[in-house]
Amino acid sequence: MPKRFGLALGQSVAGDAVKFPFSNASVDALVHATEDEKKVLAALENLLPKGVEVRKTKLRGHYGNPIIALHASIEQKKLVRELWQHILSKLRAGDLDKLRKAAAKRIDPACRLHLRFNKQLAYTGEFALEDGSDVIHLKLKVAAYPAKQKVASKLVEEFIAEASHEDF
Repeated sequence: MPKRFGLALGQSVAGDAVKFPFSNASVDALVHATEDEKKVLAALENLLPKGVEVRKTKLRGHYGNPIIALHASIEQKKLVRELWQHILSKLRAGDLDKLRKAAAKRIDPACRLHLRFNKQLAYTGEFALEDGSDVIHLKLKVAAYPAKQKVASKLVEEFIAEASHEDF
């Protein structure tokens, strides 16, 4: 195993292997009346591994405006890993460090890591973290035992710290 920064890749500071912490994922985006549905779908598909089905639901906004909800679920860990690796390979410079610093705040009590990506940049194939509401919303379930927010936060922080040492 190659070593960087004094650690073998895949090892934590304690010497234990840092395991892939995510068990499943879901991805959501809303298409507002002013947006091109095909472009938002393309942005979503740019994020997803090949062959993942996107479901479409027609909704009405508060003022009766048409909204389309796009949703994809990924239950296979292999595809979740592929999704994560793809995101890291296309993530805007500096965003991995931004994520590392904010990971604990992005994990909810149900042990899900919430990430939001700019829809317009995703359409071009680049992924940039964003805090707004008009985004592609990715939820990654953290396999934490016991299933507690604090345990999930520690797992994700260690995993992202390891990822920030790898070359992409």
